[in-house]
Amino acid sequence: MALIATPAARPAGPGSPAAGSRLRYWLHGYRWMFAWDLADLRLTLPVLASILTLQGAGFVLGIGLLYRHIPQAAAAFVVTGIPVLNLITAGLIFEPQIVAGQRTAGSYEFLQSMPVPRSMAAIAWYTVALITALPAVVLTLVSGVLRYHLHLDITPAIVPAILAVSFTGVLMGYAIAHAITTPMIAQLVSTALIFVLFGFSPVMFPARQLPAWLAQVNQWLPFGSMATIMHSALGISEASGTGRAYLVVAAWAIGSGLVAAWAVGRRR
Repeated sequence: MALIATPAARPAGPGSPAAGSRLRYWLHGYRWMFAWDLADLRLTLPVLASILTLQGAGFVLGIGLLYRHIPQAAAAFVVTGIPVLNLITAGLIFEPQIVAGQRTAGSYEFLQSMPVPRSMAAIAWYTVALITALPAVVLTLVSGVLRYHLHLDITPAIVPAILAVSFTGVLMGYAIAHAITTPMIAQLVSTALIFVLFGFSPVMFPARQLPAWLAQVNQWLPFGSMATIMHSALGISEASGTGRAYLVVAAWAIGSGLVAAWAVGRRR
C-alpha cells in the first residue's frame, strides 16, 4: 500500500473533524481485524468451539463417571468453575499458539505492519474469543444442571463476570504471545498453564483443599479470583471476597495489557 504524504496538521480537539476521523479510523480498524480473524480462522474456530464444548460439558458429565455419588456442593463448585476454563482457553491458551504459528510461518511481521491500531486488533480478537466461548459456557451450565439436578441462582453479575474473565484471559494470552518471541517457548508456556489451571488453581474446588502455602499463592494469581467471580455470579454460597477478586483480576488485566503494549511497540 502506497503512503501519501500530507501536510502537517495542528492537534485536533475532541470535537474537531480530525478527532471524528480518528474515531472512524479506530472503528474501521476494529471491523477490519474482526473480519480478518473470522476469515483467517474460518476452519479453526469451529474446531475450537467444539473443543471448548467438549472441555466443558465433557468434564461435567465425565466426572460423574468417576464417583457414584457427588455431593451437591461439590458438583455445584465444579459446574460453575468450568465456565472459567471455557472463557479463558481461547485467549490464554490458543492465542499464543496462533502467534507462534505466525512467527514460524513468517507472517507475523506482515500482520503487525497492517495499518490498524494494535489495540483494535486485540479487541477484535477478544470479540472472536468471547463469541467462540459463550456457547460452551451455556452448554456446560445446562449439562451440569441437568446431570446433577442443581439450582443455580444466576444473578445480573454474570454479565460483567463473563466479560472480565474473558478479557483478562485474552490480555494474558496476548502478553505471552507477543512478549515471548521464541515460538517453542511460547507454546510450552501456554501448554503448562493448562496443568496449572486444572491441578493447582482453586477453580473447580475450594481453596481450602489446597496446601496452605499454595492457597496463599493463589490469592495473588488470577485464576482463583476468576473462579470466585463466576461462582458468586452463579449463586454459590461459598464464594466470598468478590470485590477483592475483581481487583486481582483487574490488576492482571492491566499488567498484561502493559506488557502486551510494550512487546508490540518494541518491534516498531
